[in-house]
Amino acid sequence: MNGGKISNTKLVGLLILAGAGLLTGLYTGIWRLGLPWQSHHLLSPLLHGPLMINGFLGTLIGLERAAALERKWSLGAPVFFALATLALLFSFGMAAKLLWIVGSAFLLLIMVLLYRMQAETYHLIMVLGACSLLIGNILFLAGHPIFNLVAWWAGFLLLTIFAERLELNRIMRPPQKARQIFLGLTLLWIFGVAITFMSRRTGWAIASTSLIAQALWLFKYDVARRTIKTSGWTRYSAICLLTGYGWLVAAGLFGLWHGLPTAGLLYDAQLHMIFVGFVFSMIFAHASVIIPSLSGKLVRWHAYFYLPLMLLHAFLLLRIAGDIMVEPWIRRLGGYGNVLAILLFLGGIVSGLVIQAAIKKRKWDKRAV
Repeated sequence: MNGGKISNTKLVGLLILAGAGLLTGLYTGIWRLGLPWQSHHLLSPLLHGPLMINGFLGTLIGLERAAALERKWSLGAPVFFALATLALLFSFGMAAKLLWIVGSAFLLLIMVLLYRMQAETYHLIMVLGACSLLIGNILFLAGHPIFNLVAWWAGFLLLTIFAERLELNRIMRPPQKARQIFLGLTLLWIFGVAITFMSRRTGWAIASTSLIAQALWLFKYDVARRTIKTSGWTRYSAICLLTGYGWLVAAGLFGLWHGLPTAGLLYDAQLHMIFVGFVFSMIFAHASVIIPSLSGKLVRWHAYFYLPLMLLHAFLLLRIAGDIMVEPWIRRLGGYGNVLAILLFLGGIVSGLVIQAAIKKRKWDKRAV
């Protein structure tokens, strides 16, 4: 793949494949929760985490960064992540793991080049995030259990999102000292995750402290504090961002209290505070920016989008309550509700784009007549 501008057709095609990664990840998540009836398993429930992180978010973030770099070869990142999802559908598990590593290497190269082009703190944090994903995927190929490497995968998402908030927050322009503190907190997170291999409790306590501090930093400096007073997508995004930061504080406090278990209901609660409470809040917040940048199509605002957002947080609270009270049926109901909220959000985005396309076609047809 040589240099040059990437066509919207290629970006949309890969965006659809990222959506396929999301749907397969949700499918395996439902099976992991358990269903009262028997059915054929297309994919192992144990692939829920890898599919959501690599198949969906790896493809999506790789696509977004490739579009920012505007070099055709950089599509290697989302292409390899998407190919891995397809490999899993045909039961080529080892090939999928190798493809995830190749995709991670491409993504790291993209982040390094972006940093070399513009040596900003946010690009450096993106480099660290891509390193975290590559480390996690290498450990996954080496046969490490997911509970030993999931913090590296979490680091990929956390650091990438933190960096994107810094990049989009240039309006407020936090002081240089504040940005240096944020970078220090990022390094503290990585240090804590590395320490978990020697002392799981100590390492996760360090990482959790970093999470709380980073969330408080974002509460103070993020432009969402101002934009929440506006309307439409801007206000909606601000609400998503601030609630997501709230989940980070909750995840950090929970981590200080319970550590990061290797399995069980408390392990479930800790991870989903981060991956659902924070990460999906960020996805909801940024969708109105990401979709137009990749597809060239604007997503019109509608108050409907508050419905999936409220359901996402309400059902996550229910799931965590079920985890803490050791009530599997409450946890299961909360998990099903989270899947429903995500599908309702995705359905709202897709239907909005389809309706706009239909209206545009009708206008062109009238002009032709």
